[in-house]
Amino acid sequence: MENLKSFESFDMRRDNCDRCGEPTNGSTIMSMFNEDVICMSCKESEKDHPDYKKATDEESEAVKNGDRNFKGIMPDFKSFND
Repeated sequence: MENLKSFESFDMRRDNCDRCGEPTNGSTIMSMFNEDVICMSCKESEKDHPDYKKATDEESEAVKNGDRNFKGIMPDFKSFND
């Protein structure tokens, strides 16, 4: 057992949105811009961002190339309001 590596588990369940802090009501999705787990309201706001298509295209290309841990096109992205 000493030789076993421990891995951080990733859980999409959030009580509050990583971006806006509001309750998720049990519905979350991964941001296209970074690794935030966001509520559906923030997801709708993301779709209106001018770089959304670029983010979806780059994520799709990363997955095609075998990158299942794409960090997003803006890994340090915090908020649309900042």
